[in-house]
Amino acid sequence: MLRYQADRAAVAYVLSTFALRIGLWWGATPMVAAIAVLPLFFLGILAAPLNHHHQHVNTFRSRTLSRVYELVLALQTGAGPYTWVLHHNLGHHLNYLHQRPNSSPDESAWTRTDGSAMGRFEYSFRLFFSHHIDIYRVGKKYPRIYRAHLLMKIPLYALIALGLWLRPENMILVFLLPAGLTLLHTCWATYEHHAGLPTTSHFEATTNREHALYNVMSWNLGYHTAHHVQPGLHWSELPRFHEELRDQIPKERILTTFW
Repeated sequence: MLRYQADRAAVAYVLSTFALRIGLWWGATPMVAAIAVLPLFFLGILAAPLNHHHQHVNTFRSRTLSRVYELVLALQTGAGPYTWVLHHNLGHHLNYLHQRPNSSPDESAWTRTDGSAMGRFEYSFRLFFSHHIDIYRVGKKYPRIYRAHLLMKIPLYALIALGLWLRPENMILVFLLPAGLTLLHTCWATYEHHAGLPTTSHFEATTNREHALYNVMSWNLGYHTAHHVQPGLHWSELPRFHEELRDQIPKERILTTFW
């Protein structure tokens, strides 16, 4: 069923944390659900990179299983089916070397319209609140994918509506609030990848982190130059490719610390 056997651990993690959420949603008191918000947010942080990876390289061979998996990921990370595809794959990856006031600016732009650099808070909240507008703009260029994005909102919103109907307080506390916090954290985490690096070189435009724990928790997103040079490469192969590219990356763009 899986394209890569390395995804066995990833799928096991996503499904087990989803099962935990279902159990809390159905059986916990609102007080217990409220206490669980922060732990579930931290669990979502580890699932968010998997949503990113999946929408670059689908986890399952089956399209149906991949779409169902995207719903499970969306309810935990706040980013729905085809969200990463449109905003990130077809937006950011094509334009990340173009910062405003460029006429085709990065969808995850770290500059303001006048070209001045944003701080991390400004970047994070701007991206959090405006990403659907960016998705619409990118979607006009890729109408087939945008239609798929809209169609997948039907089962996603149906699941959310069912959860709110049956257990409204727990749906908010177990799924919606932690997912929203996870999405905001995703915006926060992506700031350091490219901020403050105005260049036209793939090797100079990206910050990498080689810390082992960071790459365990981010499922190898620390090898970010390798990801941008070959975005269709499976996450399990990024460390190898990073080593091949390492000599071409400026030393200051390779960090060995976790934070």
